[in-house]
Amino acid sequence: MRKHLLIAGALLSCAVAHSQSPPAAVGAAADFPAGAQVPGATELAGRLSGHTYVTKLANGVSWRMEFNTSGYAFFNISTGARDSAKWRAEEGRACFEFRGTFPSGCSEFRVLGDGLYLKRASTGEILALEPK
Repeated sequence: MRKHLLIAGALLSCAVAHSQSPPAAVGAAADFPAGAQVPGATELAGRLSGHTYVTKLANGVSWRMEFNTSGYAFFNISTGARDSAKWRAEEGRACFEFRGTFPSGCSEFRVLGDGLYLKRASTGEILALEPK
């Protein structure tokens, strides 16, 4: 069973911008996969809540994201950047109120099978997160 979460959007692009890493490589996926659907708020919350994911950007920077059932999320970037946020799921997106370095906002999600997808606002890159 494929267990991937593809994530991108304002939330993640802010983390990369903060880490001063170069933009994603040319040719990175810029569209959601064919057949990906908008998840409802309940489905998205169930896929995130209580789970931890890791991913690597096209530029080599890696992220760890932990979504607690308490409504808080913790983000650790391989460059040393980190932050926590209060999070909530809405139809087709997750919204984050960061407490420190990253700007708050919402990120657009899509689902396909066991995978979740989110487009980075800054580059259009689609990221794959794997359950940890």
